[in-house]
Amino acid sequence: MRKRLCLLGLASLAVVAFAMVGAWNITRSLAQSETRPAFVIVERLATTGDESIQQEYAKLAREILPKYGASYLARSQRNMLLEGDGPVPCCIAILQFPSLNAARRWYDSPENLAAAKIRQSGGKFRLVAVDGLPPSR
Repeated sequence: MRKRLCLLGLASLAVVAFAMVGAWNITRSLAQSETRPAFVIVERLATTGDESIQQEYAKLAREILPKYGASYLARSQRNMLLEGDGPVPCCIAILQFPSLNAARRWYDSPENLAAAKIRQSGGKFRLVAVDGLPPSR
């Protein structure tokens, strides 16, 4: 009976240890994803309004992005297709955020949603969020 209780105790201890390791791995994974930068690639696929609309949006974006820890890495109307098919987007911007969660908070924010309506009134866009590499040690 004692041997059986001891084995049950060891089995319970093993289950608890596996649960703790699993929880630690999930916590570590979440922490790593929060320390990885994220990049949002904005492509203007078509222009449907006056360029002044995009200039108005750009002014708003420059005010909104810092609230979410973001900055522009690139903004260009001179783009070159190096590989693949299809037209080159006329305008591309690359934004850097502290994390994918920060990029999502920016995208879903009331101030960005209002600014996006202005942007979309003058063009058709595609936005893609990309998880960056963790900082090198």
